[in-house]
Amino acid sequence: MEPRSDDQPPSIPGIDSAEFLERIGEDMDLFWEVLGEFSTSYRDTTAQIAAALEHDPTVAKQLAHTLKGVLGNLAATELYAACKALDDAIREGRTERYPALLATLSQGVLTLCDAISAARAGHARSDAPPGPPISSAWLAEQYAALRIALQGHRARDCKTLTDAIAATSLPAAEQPFFDQLRALVRSYRFKEAEDLLERRLHVGP
Repeated sequence: MEPRSDDQPPSIPGIDSAEFLERIGEDMDLFWEVLGEFSTSYRDTTAQIAAALEHDPTVAKQLAHTLKGVLGNLAATELYAACKALDDAIREGRTERYPALLATLSQGVLTLCDAISAARAGHARSDAPPGPPISSAWLAEQYAALRIALQGHRARDCKTLTDAIAATSLPAAEQPFFDQLRALVRSYRFKEAEDLLERRLHVGP
């Protein structure tokens, strides 16, 4: 019997998807869950490492070591090597290497997170019938309402609004941003979600 196409890991630049899937017992649901968590939780880790290096190298080393382990688990070989180089440099106090290593790792992590978001969006579209098309004005209204709900920490309203947006056919360029926003809302990280949305809407403090 031929394997079903939805049982096959997608090609995601920066990750050996087949190896990662094998490590987690061929569980495709867990595959997408772990990747979604990475793209949400670790997108800004390199910036956090850079900030910590200015004030608390011990925290920076802990962050780098954690990120290295996560990248290793994901079978992200090249990024793992880049993070290991940074981890080693921090441990050895080789400050002259920090800027180049941070720049390489930061760009690589952001690129991987974007690739994961794009893959997740494609997977979601293949699993569900397309929703109704939307207008930019409608989407702006939903985001404005969501921002108010986030400010008030109204979890039910936040879920209702994000579910309504998710049920539509978002433009492909919008999907990675919305995936990140929805993941923050689902994990009750309302302040981070509000900050992300404000930057998107260009709303000042």
